[in-house]
Amino acid sequence: MDILNDADLNRVGQAFRVGEDLYGVSVTQLEERLNILSAEQARISREIAKKAKELSSAEDFFKKT
Repeated sequence: MDILNDADLNRVGQAFRVGEDLYGVSVTQLEERLNILSAEQARISREIAKKAKELSSAEDFFKKT
C-alpha cells in the first residue's frame, strides 16, 4: 500500500475496528490493516513532534519575558 494521506487514513481506517476479532480476516487484509496502522502511527508521531516543538517555543518565549 502506498503512503496514505490524512483523508485516505480516515476513509480506510473506518473499514475495521481496533481490537475486533481477526478470525475471518485474510492474510492480505491483515497486511493492509498493518499498513494502515503503521501510517497512522507515523502521522501521530509527526503530530507529537510538531506539538512538542510548539510547546518548547512557547516555553522559551515565556521564560524570556
